[in-house]
Amino acid sequence: MRIAQSLVLTAGTLSEAGIPDASLEAEVLLRHVLGLDRAGFWASIQQRLPTSTEDRLHDLVDRRTGSEPLAYITGHREFYGLDFFVDSSVLIPRQETELLVDRALDFCSTRGPEARPRIADVGTGSGAIAVAIARHAPNATLYATDLSPSALAMADVNRHRHGVAHRDHLFEGDLLDALPCPAVDLVVSNPPYIRTDDIPRLAPEVRREPRSSLDGGADGLYVMRRLLSQAHDYVRPGGRVLLEVSPEQLDAVRDAATRLLPGAQVSFHRDLLGLPRVVEVQFEGAARNRVSPQTGASA
Repeated sequence: MRIAQSLVLTAGTLSEAGIPDASLEAEVLLRHVLGLDRAGFWASIQQRLPTSTEDRLHDLVDRRTGSEPLAYITGHREFYGLDFFVDSSVLIPRQETELLVDRALDFCSTRGPEARPRIADVGTGSGAIAVAIARHAPNATLYATDLSPSALAMADVNRHRHGVAHRDHLFEGDLLDALPCPAVDLVVSNPPYIRTDDIPRLAPEVRREPRSSLDGGADGLYVMRRLLSQAHDYVRPGGRVLLEVSPEQLDAVRDAATRLLPGAQVSFHRDLLGLPRVVEVQFEGAARNRVSPQTGASA
């Protein structure tokens, strides 16, 4: 069988299984088993597919039609123009999260060329956000935290792969409490924000991702409230917190930020679809009295 024939058959199998973008995913799977980039793949499209490759492709297609995410099958995901290793221990980086990086880099640009901003990436997972920021903000120091040792192991691979390990430091622990330094200039986070009751209704392949990276509690805001409450003690005056949110949670997140961080300025930024995606909390002149994330009372 020629590669071209295999491409058509694979796309058909994926399409019948209800896989979106079946033709593109078929190409990705074939390129993966052949070890070819896109140019090499299309240059070889009329060549015969080796039998051993055909058998391996069949196994991968079975995994994909069984709802295993494509990124876990290939072990790769592109984010912010960079290629990252991923596996089932980490959330798969998504395009909408690139807005967090955009806003973080905008923040760094306002600090001036001599600034050395300290940035915390909370719940780093694969490390994609921290690595992307470090690659594009050469004066920044990143502190990436996560509760999962296996996620931090993947983040370690990616920070070394992209040559930023000397500025992207990893720490195991709970949110900002894992930080080794007394204060940072910026916090970025893509926290779990899906309501617990909504988890069973997610697409089967999304449910294969780590539940701890998806489940935000009864209203989806449990982790965000805890993170905002901790920000009192860890973000310098003049600093920022950037949070990815689900668009329908915008008002609730803004209300929580206003209540937990009295005096802070709260705004939001839209993604490429025009949807509210990132909430920004500015600490200029913000009161730094700790407020309970449960009661809203000063502590």
